Amino acid sequence: MPVIRIQRGELEKLGVKVEDLEENVRMLGADYKGVHGDEILVEFFPDRPDLYTVEGIARALKQYMGLEGFREYRVEEGEERVIVDESVSSVRPYIVAAVIRGINVDEGLIKSMMDFQEKLHITVGRKRKKIAIGLHDYDRVRGPFTYTTRPKDFSFVPLGFEEEMTLEEIIKRHPKGIEYGDILKGHDRYPVILDSEGNVLSFPPIINGTLTQITEETRNIFIDMTGTDLNALLGVLNIVASSFAERGARIEGVRISYPDGEVTTPIMEYREMSLSKDYAKRLLGFDVGDDEIERALRRMGYRATVGEEITVEIPPYRLDILHPVDIVEDIAKGIGYDTLPRRGLTRYHRGSGFEWENKLRIIMVGLGFLEVKTLTLSSIATQYRLMRLPAEDVPVVVENPVSEGTETLRIWLIPSLMEILRKNKHRDLPQKVFEVGYVRGASLERHLAFLYEDSRVGFTDSKSIVERILEDLGFSGYEVVEKEHPSFIPGRVAAVKVGGEEIGFFGEIHPEVLENFEIYYPVVGGEINLEKLGFRG
Repeated sequence: MPVIRIQRGELEKLGVKVEDLEENVRMLGADYKGVHGDEILVEFFPDRPDLYTVEGIARALKQYMGLEGFREYRVEEGEERVIVDESVSSVRPYIVAAVIRGINVDEGLIKSMMDFQEKLHITVGRKRKKIAIGLHDYDRVRGPFTYTTRPKDFSFVPLGFEEEMTLEEIIKRHPKGIEYGDILKGHDRYPVILDSEGNVLSFPPIINGTLTQITEETRNIFIDMTGTDLNALLGVLNIVASSFAERGARIEGVRISYPDGEVTTPIMEYREMSLSKDYAKRLLGFDVGDDEIERALRRMGYRATVGEEITVEIPPYRLDILHPVDIVEDIAKGIGYDTLPRRGLTRYHRGSGFEWENKLRIIMVGLGFLEVKTLTLSSIATQYRLMRLPAEDVPVVVENPVSEGTETLRIWLIPSLMEILRKNKHRDLPQKVFEVGYVRGASLERHLAFLYEDSRVGFTDSKSIVERILEDLGFSGYEVVEKEHPSFIPGRVAAVKVGGEEIGFFGEIHPEVLENFEIYYPVVGGEINLEKLGFRG
């Protein structure tokens, strides 16, 4: 989850004291990490990108404490225009923009903006693949602007450098080019944003030009956002523009001229949603009065009316409100989780337990392994690319994941265990971990996987572990046969069969996989399909 670094001075400028933050921010779904020097650290869930900035946090806290009500943002009519060339359609098809006027820029704001941008790039922007944000000193350039493509030998002075570089050189030499250049892999021409005199504002999604760098002299800002999802771009533009408005700036619209039509952004629309009071009370689990519902929703930043139904106006910066259940969650937050009435269990079911699973845990603990539990959702990179597997025919892909690490259902457990070793590489060796969990194979399956990291560990160690597991579970008629697997060292991996059917594999993890996970000692591991052994979860 993203950790937001809030400058104490910036928070106080926006009318919130540190004590108020500490007391109330947890009620918004955050983990207060404490004060470190002049910085306050707060960790938020990925579903609230409007809280990734000090302005958004201050707005939410003032509403929660009753110091401020429903916020309305006005988009003034502007004369600026962005012309979209058809050549970008196959590279990075969408752009939205806004002009921010009358902003007072200081060192604190610049720091806040940079941190805010990066948090949005990593989360909603999917590391700039989906969304890339550019902020520019508007007074240094002249519109109309053109969003087009240029060949790789086109050059300009990128931010952080003093000499001109070609687009290809930026990809290969600039730190941001090295980090994000793969997004443009396979394209002969790259996207750029130019002003009417041919000056470069941005080379999205890589880097801005030096010409438009924001300084403490900046008073007007041009925002550009490019990407692959127009709805996501419009939503994030609302978040960024409203954050500037919280500092007293004015928002001005920009006409975006696509080859097939024109749209003016930002679109600060207030959506309406209605839900049944009975539905809300049933989910909350207790009776709550109309006045209390209205007050709770007002504390969470809505304009609400409560009659036969609950009707709310949703601010344009709230991208997380997708379903009535989200409104009910905010009613609970607005009432205060710490004040909700306590209730005892109304019904329960005594579980029968899995004797075989308990026995399996006893076996693994007896072999010196520590049990871990990882998420069933994983990233495509972790499940495939980092394990040297082709990411083809991925069985389940999450359409709108909340973070990069929740893109797909895992198809095996070993990659998740590799992440555990990566995060614990500062710990002493040996490290031995195992997991029993569900994966998505031909169907939903229960697997056992283990990893063993040490300075001297090899194929024989993994073989002896698998043999001990099978024998202690009562399987003596198994056989070990040769196998090829891209994640393991050739010649040091084998399959294990029971009754002629392959039920698992084991061996030494390939050095390239170890390098991908930043692990610098040998690792052996194995994975067994428990369903094929007759153990049903």
